[in-house]
Amino acid sequence: MSTFWLVLLLLILLVLLYAGGKLRKKEKSYAIPKGKEVYEDLETKGKILRSYRYGLSGKPDMIKRKGNMLIPYEYKTTDANIPRDGHIYQMVAYFIILADLYPHLEIPYGVLKYKNQAFRVDNIPENRNRLLRIMDEMRSTRMEPERNHSNSGRCFKCSYNEICQQKLISSKQ
Repeated sequence: MSTFWLVLLLLILLVLLYAGGKLRKKEKSYAIPKGKEVYEDLETKGKILRSYRYGLSGKPDMIKRKGNMLIPYEYKTTDANIPRDGHIYQMVAYFIILADLYPHLEIPYGVLKYKNQAFRVDNIPENRNRLLRIMDEMRSTRMEPERNHSNSGRCFKCSYNEICQQKLISSKQ
């Protein structure tokens, strides 16, 4: 084998090793669960997952499959020393959606990753029952919810900004 081909082969091998190392570092730094990626909404636009049975929809940042288990992953851009309640219920909603879509698979836990650390959220009946009660309460009220912030950026990102009567942005933006 000529020196040219040997050098080229070594360069290709080094590039592949470097890329593989970066991927492993990315997974470790984001606490991405191990397993086969079956859904992703971090770098590409994932489809909306729906449970028509429970009237829930959502887009987890990633779902990994390990054997007969699905593990949802959600990345948050803020710091937190403990998982926030709303984020836990968001993960619980993913558990319900995934269990409805894939009844033959287990969803034992999910990962909530904040900037500074990651948390495992176990899929336990108490959280599921609490979320279903909250949803029932929300659906039974006829009052229009009141905006609880003064941040126009939150309004801009909100999925209800087209119909909200209290939004802080104009719909022509």
